[in-house]
Amino acid sequence: MIIKMKILYVVLFFIFMVPVSISIVHAQTLYVDATVGDMDDIDESKYRASGVSVTRNESGELISVARVDATRYLNDPIVDEFLDSIPTNLVKKGILDDKEVSLYRFEAAYNLPECLEILFDVPGYNNECDWYHRAFVTMLKVNKDDGDSIEGYTIFRGLNHAFIVKPLDVVTTYWNIISKN
Repeated sequence: MIIKMKILYVVLFFIFMVPVSISIVHAQTLYVDATVGDMDDIDESKYRASGVSVTRNESGELISVARVDATRYLNDPIVDEFLDSIPTNLVKKGILDDKEVSLYRFEAAYNLPECLEILFDVPGYNNECDWYHRAFVTMLKVNKDDGDSIEGYTIFRGLNHAFIVKPLDVVTTYWNIISKN
């Protein structure tokens, strides 16, 4: 009887543990480091950037606050040009470990002041202003005016957070960027 119980425990152990082990191993192999256009990994740069996104509804009431750390940056002189273009955004400058360090602060706002023009026949759409957009990326985008045309650049990009916005919501991201020379 005792031997049969031990065999039963061993069989049950394999029945429950082998599928769990296989699924864990499979999940670990799904990691993909996708490149994001011309953007590079920020860990290898002279920048550190983080932001706090504050979402408010149409009445100005606080909906959510989400923090993001930039994981990608644009390796282009446009970044330094942008940082130096608005002197009032330079918060502090100093020396740290024999390197010049500068802290910049920028405010970027996103709002969609319009509702849908067409009401979709989908559950959850009750009226033209009752739809949701899920944001999973926070980006700091800048425009460069070359005289003939205006070109847009994404200079910092942060992932792995999420918040939901509706039309008429306002999302303001407060960016803090540290640059070392």
